[in-house]
Amino acid sequence: MPGVEVQPTTAQVRRLLETQLPQELRELLDRPPTPVAQGWDNALFRLGPAHAVRLPVRRAAVPCLLREARWTAVAGAPLAALGVAVPRPVFRGRPGAGYPWPWAVVRWIEGEAVATLPLAGRGGLAEDLALALTAVHRPAPGDAPHNPYRGVALDARLRTAPPSWASAAAVLGARRTERLRGVVDDGLRAAPWSRPPVWLHGDPHPWNLVHRDGRLAGLIDFGDVCAGDPASDLAGAWLAFDADQRSRFRAVVGTAGRYDDDVWRRAAAWAALYVAALVANPGTGPDFGAVVRHAAAQLDPGS
Repeated sequence: MPGVEVQPTTAQVRRLLETQLPQELRELLDRPPTPVAQGWDNALFRLGPAHAVRLPVRRAAVPCLLREARWTAVAGAPLAALGVAVPRPVFRGRPGAGYPWPWAVVRWIEGEAVATLPLAGRGGLAEDLALALTAVHRPAPGDAPHNPYRGVALDARLRTAPPSWASAAAVLGARRTERLRGVVDDGLRAAPWSRPPVWLHGDPHPWNLVHRDGRLAGLIDFGDVCAGDPASDLAGAWLAFDADQRSRFRAVVGTAGRYDDDVWRRAAAWAALYVAALVANPGTGPDFGAVVRHAAAQLDPGS
């Protein structure tokens, strides 16, 4: 995966805002942009108490930003009724001030990443995330975006981005890696999704879940939003929760009456593929080490 290709500066962000914000947003110029986070794809600058600026740091991330700007409010609309916020775009900027790509101003969501919350404190989040994802997973329109890395059939995902099991073994060990491969093989044997494509968040890992006081407050980063098989979203249950919490997650999801055992077998396979991908491409953003170790252990209950 390409590393950081452009590193936006505070001065650049300030200049972009000064030259491009429309009149109705000019009051934001009174709030100096402050760098707060750097992910694989975007740099994030806080802009006062209620807004943030997102700027891609590599060319491959630009389509993700454009998908977010187009579809976040649509795909995330049902979450408002649950009290779960999404980073709704309020302005899409164009290249300028020496910065080469589109960028966006979005709503800020107050809280902390679930990845920083001890596992013992995540019990209330299992039901919250289950309700949130089942709300998102509604039939998608024909013009919803397609994503070759999310929501597709598992065999198609393997052809597009085959996992590096050798890299996984170097980090996780041969026995655990073999267990992950077995989980993927089992998912491939499961019946594929045969219903109409549903909306997917695309990447509900613990760094993209925001909590306040142990309850789900926001679902962020819709760069992988797409339509397809919900199994790739349900994989988040292995990334975020332990067995008991995951059981509660599955029980709540099950009340929707949409998901059979084959969905969960595919979801476990997706979780194993996410582990392999994160091991092979640790990226330059948040530390996924703890997420990888946790998910690998959850997928290998005999360890």
